[in-house]
Amino acid sequence: MSKLKKLSSEDLATISYDFGEILELEVSRVISTKELEDLDLDITINYDDAQLDVDVDLGVSFDELSEINQDVLNEAIDEAYLKFDSYIDENFRE
Repeated sequence: MSKLKKLSSEDLATISYDFGEILELEVSRVISTKELEDLDLDITINYDDAQLDVDVDLGVSFDELSEINQDVLNEAIDEAYLKFDSYIDENFRE
């Protein structure tokens, strides 16, 4: 794997926005919009010494009749991170 290029503040803003989009897409694949009342994403990016760390706090409010469980959400988050890794490889590696 090639090394991460030097990231600007614009790059970090783009990465944060795009990861949010990826995450929303993956969550929407496992939760119908009829079951979802609210989705709150808190994405934290730390970039230090050419090391990029991205953490997400996902807050989800379901319809009272929803049968979605945390395991399904965790799988969606894991899939989003895999897609995010590919996105970083394609766009921000030298």
